[in-house]
Amino acid sequence: MQTLLAAWEKNDATGNHVLACRDRMGPAAAPALPRIQAELALPRRGGRFQSVDNDAEVQRLCRDILARLSSS
Repeated sequence: MQTLLAAWEKNDATGNHVLACRDRMGPAAAPALPRIQAELALPRRGGRFQSVDNDAEVQRLCRDILARLSSS
């Protein structure tokens, strides 16, 4: 789990992949909560393509994960 966070910290372009993996992890994604919240607070997120569509997808994944973690 820490490997995913480390990859994301070192390279924003991995954000899409890390979030997709975290999304599938369910409650095991909890250690990423601070990073996910910080990502949503940014005016624009990084990620593979740095496009509006990519930013919207990263936001959606972050919100989905946060919603799931807060309901568990």
